[in-house]
Amino acid sequence: MQPYLIAVVDDDPGVRGSLNSLLRSAGMDGIGFAAAEDLLGYADPARLDCIVTDLHMPGMSGTELQEELARRAWAKPVIVMTAYPTDAARDRALSAGARQFLTKPVDPDALLDAIEDAVG
Repeated sequence: MQPYLIAVVDDDPGVRGSLNSLLRSAGMDGIGFAAAEDLLGYADPARLDCIVTDLHMPGMSGTELQEELARRAWAKPVIVMTAYPTDAARDRALSAGARQFLTKPVDPDALLDAIEDAVG
């Protein structure tokens, strides 16, 4: 069985790199995208098992990404993370279908648990 492939969408290359390292350490594969638009241009979306996205990014936000994924019928679990959590942002992300809403810096165990719950 192939390891899970997790898309990491974050405009911060350091975050993408550290999350990809975390995923590797847990036996998963990560693929980084610097923007939501880059993920939407990915050639093989069926291969993705889960999407972890930042909420606040230049261009399309994480919530706008969720809306576009739904419009395109990409039935992939989404985990939203942000350094600036608000109740309104949490409610919007979760009502749009996010499996989890996590605060940065993300606790590694909480993220891995959220991914396992989403793909399991």
